Amino acid sequence: MSIRAVWILAIRIGDDNAREDEGTRTLFSKVYPTVERRVKATEHDSYVQLADNASFVNSLVNKLGLQTTGKQFIETRDGCKHIDQKPVFEVDTVYGKVWPVLVIQQYGLLYCCLPMVEGGSHLRPPLIKISGLSAGFSLLLGMADFLGELPSTVDEMHPKLAELYYFVSQAAPFGTPKDTNPATVRDIMTKQSPALTHKQPAWKPNIYKGKSSLYFAVKEQIRAVQYDDLKVPNVWDVYGTVVCHAELEHTLPEVSVNLYSPTHSKATPPETLVTHPCVQAIESASSVKCKLKFTPPNEMFVLCQYSARVMHLPIKGFYQMKEKENNTIDLLVQLKLNENLKNSFSHCFVNLPFFNRGPVSVSECLTSQGNLSVSTADPRVLVWNIGQKFPSKTLEVILKATLRCDPSKKLSSLQQDEFCIGNNCYIQVYFKIADYSLTNCNIDSKTVQVTPSIKYKINSVTELQASDYKIWNSHGDAVVGFPAPKFLDL
Repeated sequence: MSIRAVWILAIRIGDDNAREDEGTRTLFSKVYPTVERRVKATEHDSYVQLADNASFVNSLVNKLGLQTTGKQFIETRDGCKHIDQKPVFEVDTVYGKVWPVLVIQQYGLLYCCLPMVEGGSHLRPPLIKISGLSAGFSLLLGMADFLGELPSTVDEMHPKLAELYYFVSQAAPFGTPKDTNPATVRDIMTKQSPALTHKQPAWKPNIYKGKSSLYFAVKEQIRAVQYDDLKVPNVWDVYGTVVCHAELEHTLPEVSVNLYSPTHSKATPPETLVTHPCVQAIESASSVKCKLKFTPPNEMFVLCQYSARVMHLPIKGFYQMKEKENNTIDLLVQLKLNENLKNSFSHCFVNLPFFNRGPVSVSECLTSQGNLSVSTADPRVLVWNIGQKFPSKTLEVILKATLRCDPSKKLSSLQQDEFCIGNNCYIQVYFKIADYSLTNCNIDSKTVQVTPSIKYKINSVTELQASDYKIWNSHGDAVVGFPAPKFLDL
């Protein structure tokens, strides 16, 4: 589970006029000689030594097709017989083929590493059996989080890159990743640990000093697709994330918290629950209660993730659109709010995209609430801003409009959807509701316990948000996913 070398590259992608030294810049590189000696002893005659930095980077960039050679057809890279295993690559160097090179892109930079393959890379074991890939991926993400977003003119003399060498020496001493969490490593780098009466774990090297507090955030999201077709059922799913940030003055405080859904709720409680490794116990007191006991790290982290099924859609609607002569379009949108849903939105609006038609303009418009306008970001998209509440009596909003398109104006710079032609189109609903969740999953602050007992301030927030909420045109075709036939089930 060791790393042979690691690189960070700044590349001007697609710039044919850039000189080689301008197009690709190596901002950071580190080779571990101790790991190289182990690789040489393992590989024997199959050992391929690493080329010098400039040569290897040039080979890697050509392999990725990020420079002018990317426009040329190279059989070994672009041919049909080539097996792609992104983000893992085989790089041809002056000394031979180097594999497996792991490459990820973060904040506009390429983070690359070459893990050691136990038993020898010449044996080409399945990627899932190479533990160094997981360790390398974790190290690269930790490095990216530590650096954050750097200016486009950054060079290898940037102060952050100088700090990165120290970060890597702490996170992966002698090429073996130990703890790649930037917050934990940063604590080791910047703080002096006080004298401790108990042994402190490596993942929490320092004790928090200050006013104790607990913060929980429940973010629930819903994805839905509505077809207005008796032959195709609507589909939707709900999933959520609970984030925690614990600043508690104690060596290893234990926190106990209930994820609580009231029994009178009509919503279904969470079905699946995936917890952070720091969770020590999960106690289910009833079908609607779940108690988690955990020892929190110093930084903010995802305590758990869950999924659930709810009986009804929060907003049900239908969309009717028809093309007419002279590049005109008639449309009708109707949305109905579920009576059990909280009628108070942080925002609620509808995007109406019209692909492959050029820019659109509104000829006539009639709305029961809100206003309709052309998006400032995309002239093909209309935005219906509904507001923060549906009408309290009807819980229903309606939009009728006549549009005009201009197909003579080509918008080649904007991405098109080849399926959305003719009457094939959809609308997308966006909304957010604070202090509410469909599953009624929330943090019961009255039942939160901290051991040993200390004074602390607790703050919890809950929100429901639409992540991908589509309604397809009743008069057109729609993209539908059908389950596999039962005889194909394994």
